[in-house]
Amino acid sequence: MLSGRDGSPGTKVPAIRSAGRTIYRQRNLALLAENAFLRQQNAELNERIEELETRLKQYENAHTPSSKQGGAGQPPQNDGPDQDDANDEAGGDSDAASDSSPGRNPGHDGTTQPPPDPDRTVRVGEAYCPNCDRVLTDPDEYVSRVIIDIPLPIPTEVTKYELGKQECSCGNEVVADHPDCPATGRFGPRLLAQTALLRYHGRLPHRKQAELFDWQLDHPVSPATIYNMTKRVADQLRPAYEAVKDSVRESGVIYCDETGFPVDGDQHWVWTFVTDEDVFYTIDESRGSQVLEDVLGDELAEDATLSCDGWSAYPSYHGKLQRCWAHLLREATYVAERHEEAESISEVLHDLHDDLTAFDEEDPPASARERRRAQAALCLEELVRADYEAKEVTQLTEKIRNGLGCWLTFVTEPEVDSTNNRAERALREQVVMRKVFGGLRSEAGVRIHETLSTMVATWERRGLDPPDQLMSVLGGERPDSQAEASTTELR
Repeated sequence: MLSGRDGSPGTKVPAIRSAGRTIYRQRNLALLAENAFLRQQNAELNERIEELETRLKQYENAHTPSSKQGGAGQPPQNDGPDQDDANDEAGGDSDAASDSSPGRNPGHDGTTQPPPDPDRTVRVGEAYCPNCDRVLTDPDEYVSRVIIDIPLPIPTEVTKYELGKQECSCGNEVVADHPDCPATGRFGPRLLAQTALLRYHGRLPHRKQAELFDWQLDHPVSPATIYNMTKRVADQLRPAYEAVKDSVRESGVIYCDETGFPVDGDQHWVWTFVTDEDVFYTIDESRGSQVLEDVLGDELAEDATLSCDGWSAYPSYHGKLQRCWAHLLREATYVAERHEEAESISEVLHDLHDDLTAFDEEDPPASARERRRAQAALCLEELVRADYEAKEVTQLTEKIRNGLGCWLTFVTEPEVDSTNNRAERALREQVVMRKVFGGLRSEAGVRIHETLSTMVATWERRGLDPPDQLMSVLGGERPDSQAEASTTELR
């Protein structure tokens, strides 16, 4: 023990120890504070990484079309959350430009559409000679040219209908009707039909249609009037819309897909159901299997097949599915470009699909189809049995594994396609209208949109002429018992 100069006990060592403990305690607190700060910073960086990876999917995604990927000096477009735009790039399109050069093929004789018979003839005798600055008035002969044009404003016909009103012997008051005289409004069936087609075939917004009325018909109307005209058409077509829905329910093969479609600023989904004869659209705030039950019924026929992508709503509703090979092959190609170990997977999948489609085109007997399906199933099982290192490759094999019972339905069902391109092509029209219109504003607008979209697409799929079909509905049909003389028009 140390003592002072006077021999008393020393106090210096305890003081040093006390000061040392204070310094260590302060350092410990500082380290704890620094650790907490670094943990918070690490969490923020992880959130930022997740956000950037999500944004990167706009550029690097097997299902993102080139128009959405952006490029040098062009940021990726963003149409809203959870948009499924795989439908933009699957399948062919009759409107898309082909890889071949335009015009007739080499060696094919060209042809020109013959001109129609003229409604009038205009003879022009005077001609100006620019060389000698003279006006010539005595032609040696005439050179004919037939020109097709339209008058502006386009002539409209205004008809006054005087409808007989009388009391029946039973006491009922009856008013005569005429197929070209709508029960509501002052616009006739031809104008109603053209307005509906300009909206749901020409993709013109209400404002643009109102401008056309002013420019071409010299009859100013408001966008609200255009909306009301399409509503009247949809109301008359609603029974036909429900009939298409019933027809879809009875089909043995149904191609389904869905994509986002905003309604009054909220996310909704437009669903499409395509068969050989019908195209049905419905818009719902849900993307779940309840929509499938509402459209197709509580239970679809056990032997019916749904062609679809990998969305979970489909297997939740029905057991017999055909998963889309276009999605699978596109994703396999994408992953193989990024990971060498996926190259063999992509090659096997492409070769297998080519072999199976060629086999299907030969129309083999049912027994041969069953054997070929079993062989293909073993091939897929072998693919997913191997171990892979990259996360994206593992996800690809997991996708194959989850659909093992649904990839090969088309092999044993000749009427089923291997891809869901029918539904995706039908849905593409809705994607275009979503971009043009920006969405819908009300439940009434939803009813109009799904009704007219369904009927126009169904008529086209059946090879029918939409203007003629609209006129047959809007013009109405008179009962056979009514005499022809009762339709005498007063002029």
